[in-house]
Amino acid sequence: MILLYGWLAASRQTAARQAAQRAASEQLEKVQKQLTDLESRLSDFDSNSPDYARLSAQQVDLQAEEARFQGLIENPDKQDRTVPSLSMLYQDGFLRAITPQGAFKRKVTWLYSDFYATGVRLIVALVLGVIASVVLGLLMGCFDPVDAFFMPPLAFLSKVPATAVLPIFFVLIGINFSMYIAIIIFGMLPSLAQAISSAVRKDVPEELIFKAYTLGASQLELIWNVIWRQVLPRVLDAVRLQIGPAVVLLVAAEWLVSGAGVGYRLKLFFQRTDMTVVFVYVILLGIIGLVVDYFLIWLRRRLCPWFGD
Repeated sequence: MILLYGWLAASRQTAARQAAQRAASEQLEKVQKQLTDLESRLSDFDSNSPDYARLSAQQVDLQAEEARFQGLIENPDKQDRTVPSLSMLYQDGFLRAITPQGAFKRKVTWLYSDFYATGVRLIVALVLGVIASVVLGLLMGCFDPVDAFFMPPLAFLSKVPATAVLPIFFVLIGINFSMYIAIIIFGMLPSLAQAISSAVRKDVPEELIFKAYTLGASQLELIWNVIWRQVLPRVLDAVRLQIGPAVVLLVAAEWLVSGAGVGYRLKLFFQRTDMTVVFVYVILLGIIGLVVDYFLIWLRRRLCPWFGD
């Protein structure tokens, strides 16, 4: 992928430089034509006349323009920032993102401030959403009346694209921290609660339940010591699958209304058609996602060694 991107970026930069050279060549031809016309007009005036002095000043300006366009043809400074080269990603993207930007005391390090704002929103929302989904999913899986009551609305809400209801959350809750939490919980709770409920009903062997009751376990002890431990691997896998959609929702909300965060920064540089910082942020999001994914896999293996890979 790196080699493919490097080739694509190099070809785009070459095309941009060639386009700049063609544009400079066209402008050079116009300037040279104007110089030729001006030199022919200068021959019609006396060197002491005011018109000769005025035309001579124009000639000097045109000669400077001619030299500038010739320099652009030889060394075009045009860079295509829509597909930046690897060196541009490092210098204009990564280094700029980790260097304090701004004036005087208002300097801000983009990478830290953006990922901190997005990370806090995401972590709080995921924790609350997972807790609510686990409680509701266990209750639905263990008690038929609860399942009968919650399953129809959850099945309906799970089919509604969460990005489609973003404007509703903006109006009902407002543009604040709670809105980001609510939209992520809305996006993950219906599907995650149904997945946990299904795991309780399908992945817990009946013989384990009968043995627990035979040994005198109460309903609460059965849920905690048998059902919860049996479905914990499925819960961790389901959480892994929910992190990606949660990040998509959060970045979309920040893109639309936030004044801080990853989505906000991506919007600013997209509007400038400057992808240097955009590509850096996307790469970092992918790396962080992989780290979190492997951490959850490691956690599942440590907590549930009987489940296997």
